Amino acid sequence: MSTPERFIDGIGNLAVQGAVARVELTVIEKLPAQSEAPTYEVAERLVMSVDTMLRLYQGLGEVVGQMEGKGLIKKRENEPVKSDKVARQPNSVN
Repeated sequence: MSTPERFIDGIGNLAVQGAVARVELTVIEKLPAQSEAPTYEVAERLVMSVDTMLRLYQGLGEVVGQMEGKGLIKKRENEPVKSDKVARQPNSVN
């Protein structure tokens, strides 16, 4: 039995309600013309307990730290975090 894999172009809405966390995984809906911004749609949602979300956060932090240690990526200092959530809202497929 094989496990399906999906390429994700971005992260949509992140939400926590009570003890449940939801992460929307988005894909480009249609390739835009050069002067247009791409539009995204929700491809899938990860739904997990808050405890699992925190373990995911910790695990991703460890992987990023290893990548920094190997020189694969460089930590940005004193740069504001850019958020693209305001510019576009993914269209839900559900």
